[in-house]
Amino acid sequence: MALPIQTAPKYKTVLPVNKETVEYRPFLVKEQKILVIAQESEDNEQIVESVKQLLRSVTDNKVEPNKLCSVDMEWLFLKVRSVSIGETASVMITCENDSCKTSNKVELNLESAEVEGSLPEDNNVMISDSVGVKLDLPSLKTLSSITNLDASQQLFEILKSSMVMIFDENNVYHCSEVDSEDLDEFVESLTFEQLGKLGSFFDDAPSLTITSNFQCTNCQTNQSKVLRGIQNFF
Repeated sequence: MALPIQTAPKYKTVLPVNKETVEYRPFLVKEQKILVIAQESEDNEQIVESVKQLLRSVTDNKVEPNKLCSVDMEWLFLKVRSVSIGETASVMITCENDSCKTSNKVELNLESAEVEGSLPEDNNVMISDSVGVKLDLPSLKTLSSITNLDASQQLFEILKSSMVMIFDENNVYHCSEVDSEDLDEFVESLTFEQLGKLGSFFDDAPSLTITSNFQCTNCQTNQSKVLRGIQNFF
């Protein structure tokens, strides 16, 4: 006799950036094992790939994570995690008091997650009188793959992955059809002023945050810490 297989409940959420309504279910025990293995690896890229695999499963492959910006992907993951294993997560936060630096175990309320910032009204950035670049928000995969780079290299890689097209008075160049070496050359040929114009697109871009207020267990100092990044919310 076959054992009864449980049917998982369905939930809905509206993604904060693209405003799409997504239906999802809690993840299963077999799917959680994939996340645990990824988390234990401490490999950001493996964690991201595991999250993508999970999101495809819990949405019956109706969501393709590679097409989501990082904020929408993180938002959906938090919603799935909350209904799967609870609305709280334990994280270790280091005391900011220079004379203490104690590592504190802090409970986060995942339902308190907020989206800070907003999309620019126009994602076309003119870097000269005749040349412009259309930009999009970077993917979570891009952001997770550059954590070990210095600040200038991070901006370089974010720009390359976020450029949708380059245009002038006569032509439009779709970046997906341009060789990586040519994109490198284009970015490297920018002046610092032009780089600043492109970089400003990301200054106020949406990001998912959770603010944790806690008291250090050692020095008793009351502190507030803003957390960003999906690795904090497992």
